[in-house]
Amino acid sequence: MRNRADISSTFNMLNGIINVNKPGGFTSHQVVNRLRKILGMKKIGHAGTLDPLAVGVLPVCTGKATRIIEYLDTSKAYRAYILLGVETDTYDIEGKIQRKISVNLDIERIKSYLQEFKGEITQIPPVYSAVHYKGRRLYEYARKNIEIKNIPARQVIIDNIELVDIKRINTENPILVVDIDCSAGTYIRSIAHDLGVKLGYGCCLENLTRTRAGNFRLEESLTLEQIENYYRRGEVFQFLINPVEVLGFEVVEIDREQRDKLKSGQGLMLSGLKEGMAQLVFKSSLVSVAEISGNFVKPVKVFVED
Repeated sequence: MRNRADISSTFNMLNGIINVNKPGGFTSHQVVNRLRKILGMKKIGHAGTLDPLAVGVLPVCTGKATRIIEYLDTSKAYRAYILLGVETDTYDIEGKIQRKISVNLDIERIKSYLQEFKGEITQIPPVYSAVHYKGRRLYEYARKNIEIKNIPARQVIIDNIELVDIKRINTENPILVVDIDCSAGTYIRSIAHDLGVKLGYGCCLENLTRTRAGNFRLEESLTLEQIENYYRRGEVFQFLINPVEVLGFEVVEIDREQRDKLKSGQGLMLSGLKEGMAQLVFKSSLVSVAEISGNFVKPVKVFVED
């Protein structure tokens, strides 16, 4: 996908993006804290929360690159393992079981219901989630047994949903293996729960792997142990990704004089560019994210300093 060694001078002091393969049992915040200790720096932020149960792709920005999180592609892809016949209060296997029954497997019926999730859908977040409601997170109410009857719904987009396998097919509670491509903010636990409602016997999420977050893919991700080993050996280029490679904006090459103007807060006059957002680059280094209107280039965020 990209050349990890192409880390430019602006982003050479641990300013970049790391494609972390989050382990199970860790919160996203715990992953960030672990990286802070490994790299010896405070300015680190993740781009897209994963539940502790889930594993897989967690993009993490370090240093100056934390300022580009808002510009990263937010689409996601998951492999979900959905347990049939088991319903829990958290919508996943870690919650309290509310109902468990044996299942008569009807594969065609399951495939048909899965397709009903495709497209733009209205989704109710799980009661055990970090969604804010009247100044608190929903899980805070749930832990105090305070019922919220009108949890705000959200619109999400399911680009693709496909049954790819069935585990434990000859047992009372088989596990569906489902691949899902979706927009940011989608709760896969809610899809599992809502599928159980449609089927009439309840379902919950047994496991979850994020296989893609924007341009970051599972096969290119690194474990925390791998990142630590590379860092100790001084091989930062093995894990630190140049933001220029993943931002997705038009790349506009500039010269030293133009870079110095941006550094002092000035805009640029450039012709022949498309209107909209662009990334201004000097010697493969991200200098600025800018907005182009006509021939005027207005810096929105500048990443070089005196």
